[in-house]
Amino acid sequence: MSTGAKVGIGVGGGCLVVLVVLVVVGFLIGRGATSPEPSAPPPAAESSAPAEETEEPVEEEPEAADSGVTMTASDAGTTGDVLDPEAVYTVVDVTIENGSEENVEVNPLYISATLADGSSVNDWGEALFADIEQIESGTLAPGDSASGQIALVGEVDVVQVELQSVLAQDEPIAVAEVS
Repeated sequence: MSTGAKVGIGVGGGCLVVLVVLVVVGFLIGRGATSPEPSAPPPAAESSAPAEETEEPVEEEPEAADSGVTMTASDAGTTGDVLDPEAVYTVVDVTIENGSEENVEVNPLYISATLADGSSVNDWGEALFADIEQIESGTLAPGDSASGQIALVGEVDVVQVELQSVLAQDEPIAVAEVS
């Protein structure tokens, strides 16, 4: 093989590696993005009904598809950081049980939390060094369960957690109210 071919293959392979890294980083940033405000409800349609009969629209929370996967979540208080003694994280205990007939991918990246103000967050990257027992990443076979903790930056009021699919494009796989 000529020197030019070797250089071409090396440069092409290097470009491919850079492209893959950029895609992975973009995915992680997208999953970690927060929405600072809940989306505004749609404007109410004008009605000819008297004012006392008008009802406020009810905002529904996302429901998990009936996937057979269940999740429980409970507030576990706060914790610190193994590197930064000033850092404070809110901790949630999470248990995921696969009652479906298919394997389910479990990863802290796939778990998002809904705060009391309605914002959805996934602080996995920012809470990487939180002093918690993280949920093991891997495939959960039918009938198996996984337990661990997630951490969110600061002292926040977490009301719900969701397990998303790998691509996070569908309805959540499982939703749990935080008790």
